[in-house]
Amino acid sequence: MSPDPRSLAERISAETGLEFSGREGRDSEGTRWLELQPAGYPPGQTFTLRTLIGWRRLDVHFQPGSFAGDLMSAMGSADETGRRTFRAVLDVCREADAEVALTLNGTSRLPDDSAIWETGWRSFSLGVRKGMLAINEGNVEEDMRQIELWTSRVAAAVLALLPLEVEDEGLEASPEVVGLPEGAKVRVETNRYERDRRNRAAALAIHGYSCKACKLDMSERYGAAASGLIEVHHVTPVSHLGEGYIIDPRTDLVPLCPNCHSVAHRRSPPYSIDDLREMLASVNEEV
Repeated sequence: MSPDPRSLAERISAETGLEFSGREGRDSEGTRWLELQPAGYPPGQTFTLRTLIGWRRLDVHFQPGSFAGDLMSAMGSADETGRRTFRAVLDVCREADAEVALTLNGTSRLPDDSAIWETGWRSFSLGVRKGMLAINEGNVEEDMRQIELWTSRVAAAVLALLPLEVEDEGLEASPEVVGLPEGAKVRVETNRYERDRRNRAAALAIHGYSCKACKLDMSERYGAAASGLIEVHHVTPVSHLGEGYIIDPRTDLVPLCPNCHSVAHRRSPPYSIDDLREMLASVNEEV
């Protein structure tokens, strides 16, 4: 089965906590695209993620709807957690030799330019292009892996800027993504350090889905049923973080398979990633 919009929508929805619907088509030059939009909202009032599948190249674009001015303004007012996550994800894209094109109010800008947060956002677009990829060469699974990876990176960057609102119900309150049409709220499962799952989405967009300790990608062992199955581990226990601490998904969060994650928490404080690697290495030496 070739990469399809339904599977892509399910994967990005699962990682971001924001439900997407998917569709597909071809542009005027015959290049196939897969398109995602937040489900249940008028397209003009929200945004679209479109992934163009070229020859050995992927282009992922974020484009707001024609009537999404309020959402753009809210994204431009993102808090420091959102801004840092946005930069971190796009930095990883650039480090992987992808081209990042950001346009704000009609002017090209760099994602690490602090000045972009000092002006009101009236219009905003984002594109990430990655070439020299082994796609469209007959390996459908690899095609889908690359499409999911690069679409998830743009989705994670965008998600970081979506506005949040926390209802005052104590520490168990569930933050919600707001700012979509008519003030709609999208409930997500979360805690106060993984608000609206944006930290998890960013961590996986940055680090990938292989366990940092044992290198296992669950889908390689179990197949499609385990695709995307990975847990995100806090390098520093949440209980040790101060109330005002801002998570950096590049350094504070790492993906671990369920086994390694369970072992890490067999003591307090948890075993480090290096500890887990040493355990695995010593066992392998004995075999």
